[in-house]
Amino acid sequence: MWTRRFHTSSFQLALLYAGLFAASILLLFTLIYWTAAHYAAQDQSNELDVEFRAIQDEARLSGEDRLPQIVTNHLRQRLGERAVYLLEDSQGRKLAGNLAALPPTVGELTLNVMLDGQQRELRAQGYRLAGGNFLLIGEDPRSLREMKQLIARAFSVSAVVTLALAVLGGWIISNRALSHVEAVGRTTQAIVAGDFSQRVALRGTDDEFDRLAASVNVMLDRIEDLMRNVRQVSNDIAHDLRTPLTRLRQCLERARSRAVSPEELREAIDASISQVDSILETFGALLRISQIEAGQRATPLAALDLSSLLAGIIDDWTPVAADRGQRMLSQVSPGLALHGDRELLTQMIVNLIENAIRHAPRGATITLLASLQARGVEIVVADTGGGIPAEERQNVLRPFYRMESSRTTEGSGLGLSLVAAIAKQHRAQLTLADNGPGLRVSVVFGAS
Repeated sequence: MWTRRFHTSSFQLALLYAGLFAASILLLFTLIYWTAAHYAAQDQSNELDVEFRAIQDEARLSGEDRLPQIVTNHLRQRLGERAVYLLEDSQGRKLAGNLAALPPTVGELTLNVMLDGQQRELRAQGYRLAGGNFLLIGEDPRSLREMKQLIARAFSVSAVVTLALAVLGGWIISNRALSHVEAVGRTTQAIVAGDFSQRVALRGTDDEFDRLAASVNVMLDRIEDLMRNVRQVSNDIAHDLRTPLTRLRQCLERARSRAVSPEELREAIDASISQVDSILETFGALLRISQIEAGQRATPLAALDLSSLLAGIIDDWTPVAADRGQRMLSQVSPGLALHGDRELLTQMIVNLIENAIRHAPRGATITLLASLQARGVEIVVADTGGGIPAEERQNVLRPFYRMESSRTTEGSGLGLSLVAAIAKQHRAQLTLADNGPGLRVSVVFGAS
């Protein structure tokens, strides 16, 4: 009896699917492992380039003779990150850093050095400075190693669990009609082929096959929704970037098609830079939203004086509102405190104020309120502008979504999306309501 069960076509089909799925997992693991490792390595190289440009800019501002001190300051700031620096003059003499003098090598290299009492392998980048000096910057790629280990561990466990469940499932369903498996097989094949509208048919028996089919259908609904959102965001990105890219091209074409004076050429370059800055700002906001939603933080959450933080923001933005003929009012209770990310919270409040200033007309009043309520600390930014219709208030929290009335104003449609992401990371409740007239945005932080 047991032998017959293992030789049923349904069990063999389950083993076949298990083998195909294991091969798919192996292929997917290889692709993800290689892609993630390459991206992490490139990201680390970019970080080293950013650090080099920062040192170079500081030296340009304060003088090349300050370069050793600048390198020493950067090294002191990054001691906890296992970073290494080496500054040598044109004769190869060490001027600063925590490495012994090395033959200057421009470009990427791997170092095996003693660091923190251990032999470590570091990724480094060598740069030749304008004055003939040589600068080497490196750091311990432990995040890359940890990421590789995590991916390998996750896929190993997934592969083992998947294969074990496939064998067990084959034994269980060997006594069931093969038609159930065939129905699921037909559906999965259609989905793999790209038809995400397919769903597993329910028989109304409420058995394990029906419940499995229902769960699979819910998952497929979610996948289809995510794919639809990806397409929508892609379309929105293309739509919102088309305007600055078109302006950039037109500006460059005008400068190329006719003789221009140095002043006109400088104006064309300035205009082009402005369009490029707009594009970079859009991508920067997208990256910031992605990092926040992924739970990545530049700094850990910490206790902060919210009242003091809001007072500084009010001082900075009151003149901006006045320049636009608007009035800014504030009422912040003293002694308010929060446990959060100071940089992100500042960006959230600034985005709300900037959004109110940008969309409210001349003569409008913008109010910032902060107080301790029964639910927790509440921050409110309200204006007396045109407001947002009730049916649009959830839509404006989506990336790139802009109402028709806002299409002619500056902005990328990412401000409120970033606010929503920051509020979600801090487990705060974000509410958009009517201010009668205008918009009232409330953010309530629960007790930590």
